[in-house]
Amino acid sequence: MRWAFQRMSEKNRPPRLLKWRKAVEQFPESKACAQYNDTYSCVWAPKTRAIATMNLEIVLSVLLCISSVCYALLGMRFIGGKHEVGNILVGTTFIIIGIWVLGGAIELMATTYVVFSIGRMGHFLGTALVPVALLVCFREYTGAETSRRTIAALLIVPILSVLVAATNVMHEFMWYLPATNEVGEFLTRPVEWGPWFLLLHAPYGYAIVGIGILTLVMHSTAVAPAHRRGLFILAGAVFAPAIAVAAYDFGLGSNTISTVPIVFAAMLPIYAWLVIGEQIIGFSPLAYETVFQNMQDPVVIVDDKERIIGLNRGAELLLNVSESEALRESLDSVFGQEVPEIHKALDTGKSQKMLTTTGRILHVQVSPITTKAAARNGRVLMFHDISDVEKTQKEVGGSEMLQRTLVNHSVNGSIRMRWVGEEGARSLRCIFSNAAAARYLKTSREDMLGLTAGGIMKLASSGMDARDSEDLLERFMEAAGNREVIDTEVRVGTDSSQEWLRLIGEPVGNDVAVSLFDMTARKAKEIHMESIAWLDPLTGVLNRRGFERDAAKRLSDSDDNATGALLYIDLNDFKQINDKCGHEVGDQLLTIAAERLRTSLRSHDIIGRPGGDEFVALVSNVEPEIAEKLAARLTRRLEEPYSVGAEMLHCAASIGLALYPEHASTLTGLLRAADEAMYRAKARCRGVSDISDTDLLEKAV
Repeated sequence: MRWAFQRMSEKNRPPRLLKWRKAVEQFPESKACAQYNDTYSCVWAPKTRAIATMNLEIVLSVLLCISSVCYALLGMRFIGGKHEVGNILVGTTFIIIGIWVLGGAIELMATTYVVFSIGRMGHFLGTALVPVALLVCFREYTGAETSRRTIAALLIVPILSVLVAATNVMHEFMWYLPATNEVGEFLTRPVEWGPWFLLLHAPYGYAIVGIGILTLVMHSTAVAPAHRRGLFILAGAVFAPAIAVAAYDFGLGSNTISTVPIVFAAMLPIYAWLVIGEQIIGFSPLAYETVFQNMQDPVVIVDDKERIIGLNRGAELLLNVSESEALRESLDSVFGQEVPEIHKALDTGKSQKMLTTTGRILHVQVSPITTKAAARNGRVLMFHDISDVEKTQKEVGGSEMLQRTLVNHSVNGSIRMRWVGEEGARSLRCIFSNAAAARYLKTSREDMLGLTAGGIMKLASSGMDARDSEDLLERFMEAAGNREVIDTEVRVGTDSSQEWLRLIGEPVGNDVAVSLFDMTARKAKEIHMESIAWLDPLTGVLNRRGFERDAAKRLSDSDDNATGALLYIDLNDFKQINDKCGHEVGDQLLTIAAERLRTSLRSHDIIGRPGGDEFVALVSNVEPEIAEKLAARLTRRLEEPYSVGAEMLHCAASIGLALYPEHASTLTGLLRAADEAMYRAKARCRGVSDISDTDLLEKAV
């Protein structure tokens, strides 16, 4: 820094001293100045007319200092207050702006270049960090979350800009010297900007601010009505400082007084009104992208503080209030005496019934709105008018014959559904459910009342994939619309605890009756019997049918460039052992051989027993060299002695190896090629006492 001072000419010496000096020269009768020395200090006692030249700067300095303190207090109010979403970010932004404004005050009061440089650092801290802080704040306000890694990446250029500005006197990358004008006043805006400012600092800051404003504007339609006004006010409040910064950067206005801190000081009352009076930060927006004004059922959306932030036309008619009157009001002030049931639904998450002042019975359901920022979660209140349903249910309950039928068949599920609504907008809704139906569908009778046919079918197909579930609903609605009977099987529950139900829907008068029968045990037996049909009961591997089914599917599902092998295995001396030792020993030997195959091959390889003493194995996704090594190893493994009871039996196996797609690309072709190779190996070993494992293996040609 001393080197920098030495570079300064007489006219570039500390401007505040030269300015005072010139003022004294203009008013010689008021001069009372001490020596002006090399340390740039001066003791001066000007009279009234000399002081008048400094009044504006003093007033501005005091104003900026007060504004800086207010911004700092505003920031600390958010940081030290309730830890709601965005509070820390907003508080940090206000503190940075406070430092920026304080830097402007220091510039005005500076009498030395060192002090002036400290003030300039406040400016560059603000222009570097505020854009990033605003972008993150705006994203938080619109419900988006910015990761720490992203924030760190966004701060790379700003931090480098602060460092470049702090060391500018050494390299002049941010701005070019001199630091004063011709009359010796410090330049808050340099005569010429440096390459770092022009190529990185300024473009980066404008881009970040632009992205932040676009984020607010583009999300306006995705924000609840109660927040849209605040959103546009927040976006507009950014324009004044942004325009001031742009004017400063492009050379408009004074170059000896920083105008941006003055603009921030002027905007302080507006910002204070937004965050304290309007509580714009406290009203965190929720996603509001579903257009629901044409829904027949009343819908009310509340935020996490149970304030209304949206409602549809049905809710306006229910409450006899317009949306503009209800927005941002508490549930208590809008619903009056009907709130207890709603609060209970909100607290427990369970459906409730409530009686309106007009005598209507409403079924209240609560659905959460979950966003990435958990503190912004809200809830949707849906009201179903079930007055007619309740009336009908009483009629059903009064029917002695139906009551007896329900009691006699309580083990099976019974649901009654009725068409409601006007022609062209009718829906099929549940008006009755017995306990068995609710138990089968994993819900309660109360929650089923008022559900549409789509809701009932969704519960009945909870164990099925989405396509099958949609198909079930389509077939059910078609049958109900045509007054036809539908009889089908559905799966309820998760993979670990699934139940099979038989669902029968049939027209009963103007209603639709749905019956549910538990067929889980029968279905389990069917699946078990089906699995037995594909397995060899002795060894547990696939039988011929099972092997052909699974192997053919594996080949058809494989890629065009897939490779693999098929092994055809024959136990050479099995017939003699079986005749000599009996079928029981022979069966045990086959079981041991099958187990050796399972342990020698991979878990996803397909093993089968076509019959007798023959086995086959499809080994997929292996190169020819690996397949040959695997076959050789399997030959040695099957050649090992078999311990059956007290007997040690020797039963080597001949193996035929066929590669695909080299020898064949279909299962039939591979079986034929491997079978021929196996018989060649078997013929080569017939009558030979000294047999090696290479003699037992034959590759197809």
